[in-house]
Amino acid sequence: MTRRCVTFALVVFALNFMWEMAQGGLFASMLALPFWAATRRCFVAATGDVVITAIAFALAAAVSRHIEWPLMRDRLGLGTAVFLVAGLGIAIAFEHWALATGRWQYSTRMPVVSGVGVVPLVQWIFVPLVSLPLFRMIWSNAHFAHDVYRQ
Repeated sequence: MTRRCVTFALVVFALNFMWEMAQGGLFASMLALPFWAATRRCFVAATGDVVITAIAFALAAAVSRHIEWPLMRDRLGLGTAVFLVAGLGIAIAFEHWALATGRWQYSTRMPVVSGVGVVPLVQWIFVPLVSLPLFRMIWSNAHFAHDVYRQ
């Protein structure tokens, strides 16, 4: 179980790190930074993204009443909805806090909806939806699991 969790966390980290690096130019606070300073900030942000993902995943597991809810067809819909809504809700709250406290600022190129950047919002839809099939692949891999795609 631990090996699968660590593998999944590393995959989620990699996806979020790539996203953070790609959207860096949309943040005014990143534009003047040297490459390695910007990379460090993206590393920290991706680590925070993994924490948000873990919280959203745990909430989905609690509501679905099973840690392996992405493998269970009868729990996948509810689990996915909770996973997406929780992650998006946490991300929106964190974006508002970060902007209000000056932790970062958007550049003029960042499209904004209700005070929050569209690109970070899309991140919290796209990355979780990509993560779920990867979770199923990691969990159902013969090296990790005894059971493939449970009912």
